[in-house]
Amino acid sequence: MSHLHLPDGVLPPAVWIAGALLAAFALALSLVATRGESAQRLALRGALGGIMLAVMAIPVPITAFDYCMTLAGPVGVLLGAAGAFQVAFVVTLILALMGQGGFTVVGLNTLVLGAGAALARPLYVALVRRLAPAPSMALATAVSQLASSALWLAVLAVSVRLAPGASHDHEFAHAIAWLRGGTIAVVLLPLLALAIGIESLLGYGLAAFLARVRPDLLPQAPGEPAPLARGAKP
Repeated sequence: MSHLHLPDGVLPPAVWIAGALLAAFALALSLVATRGESAQRLALRGALGGIMLAVMAIPVPITAFDYCMTLAGPVGVLLGAAGAFQVAFVVTLILALMGQGGFTVVGLNTLVLGAGAALARPLYVALVRRLAPAPSMALATAVSQLASSALWLAVLAVSVRLAPGASHDHEFAHAIAWLRGGTIAVVLLPLLALAIGIESLLGYGLAAFLARVRPDLLPQAPGEPAPLARGAKP
């Protein structure tokens, strides 16, 4: 439910073409925003992208769905919207090459993950004014996953409305079956809450670790001095 595992030819062209165009526009904006960044920031994007790819390459079956842990929330917090969007694009493109979804859903998957990740950093910065980094990261991760899941469901709903024949696809058929008859409230929502809880726990642990060894990687609330990494000289 974190991104779409749909083969090419399932989604109506109006949906995936619009998604590809929006993703291309957002990617262009992100390249402008990250122009001139240091080599260290680029290396951080590469490292986090590799971790994100490794996590997402292992789908976890949840009844009719396959759920992939994404780390989109923590990645969004650490990189910001522009950097996280670039990472989401590269990761979803590689996953398409591995058979997790067709190339026509790369744009939509980038938007689904990137939009959730983009929410994480400003929320974290707002929360860290009052909370420690670990709970702030956990809450930002939860909101990020909720946003991505909502977009995922919205894409399914729009696709079925525009092209009813798309519901004959295996994943569509399972998704629609679970969404009908109140199943979303009885079964899907508790499972989604469990998955988001696990993802938030990963974010909590990551922030707690970074706060001890590399607090300089965590964004700070405006007006606060940037902390030094352990062992660094002031």
